[in-house]
Amino acid sequence: MGIYKQLYLFFGVLIATTTTFSACNFEKGTVQSVTEAVANDDGLEKTSNVSSLELNIPIPQSEFSIKVFTRTPQLCQDQQGPDCARLTLGDDFFSTTEPKKGHLYSCNGKNPNAPGSREGRITWIDFTAGTWNILEKLWLPESDSRFDEGEYSETVSTQERRIIFNNMPVDKKIGDWPMTRYPTLTKIDGNPGVPLPQNNSVSYPLEPKESNPTCLSLGPIGVTKNGVALYHAADARGEDALAREIVDVFGGHPARSYYHYHFIPERLDNDFLTSGHSRIVGYIKDGFPIYGYRGEGGIEMTNDDLDICHGHNHGLLGYHYHATIEYPYTVGCYKGTPK
Repeated sequence: MGIYKQLYLFFGVLIATTTTFSACNFEKGTVQSVTEAVANDDGLEKTSNVSSLELNIPIPQSEFSIKVFTRTPQLCQDQQGPDCARLTLGDDFFSTTEPKKGHLYSCNGKNPNAPGSREGRITWIDFTAGTWNILEKLWLPESDSRFDEGEYSETVSTQERRIIFNNMPVDKKIGDWPMTRYPTLTKIDGNPGVPLPQNNSVSYPLEPKESNPTCLSLGPIGVTKNGVALYHAADARGEDALAREIVDVFGGHPARSYYHYHFIPERLDNDFLTSGHSRIVGYIKDGFPIYGYRGEGGIEMTNDDLDICHGHNHGLLGYHYHATIEYPYTVGCYKGTPK
């Protein structure tokens, strides 16, 4: 029986000699096997008796291929928080003059000439409405190769918290970089970066004091306890980085070799106080901690619950920032004095 007839029987559709297929492994340019081709369609691996193929044929984009690059965050599976299909696009919530609730107060103006995604090829943003759909956003799949292990340690003195980290995830969860092997993704975002370990040592105030809000610069604004640097919500152009750029399914991407997050990956918010309140997931340069997505009673936090710097003063926990699924995601401005 001819191979295309076998495929016809397997898929239940007519396969002509000019037909090609597209799925997660097809994306890399070669079909390794029919089993692999359908493994991610519904999350359950299917097998067949069709032998392995080597088809060096052009790879078309299809709804089937796009599906393997989407994901549904757990935060979108309950009735709390904002509508994940209509999240506010942060492009117009970017200020260089003053801090505002729900805004990013940046020390740097917008730079339309900086590298970034290709707006005309982004399908999950409604630019007219100023919203984006995280359920339709594309993400780089997880890595099937080995990156360096992550490192993170804290040393506390009388005045400072010294953190040493190498900018690789401690939990070893990272995407399949370089992204250049995925044409569906690189036509949207041409980032060629590959994460490499860095030697980082930072010292933050141990007992930070609230002061007049100050702006956030480009580059690291803090570090997560997973050993990865945290950047603010905007990309180098001053646009909503999470909404526009391709990041991996674990929430990070490299700037050249410097791996970082623009938001708090929800898997890091996995430990809670007895009240249901999230625990600390990282520290910001001004010394204040950032907690996960949940407040008292385990309720998901929103911008309405937080101040202009994306934090609040909460009882014995004192002042702290919170992660949200709404822009600016982590920190809107420094509440303390950054070191």
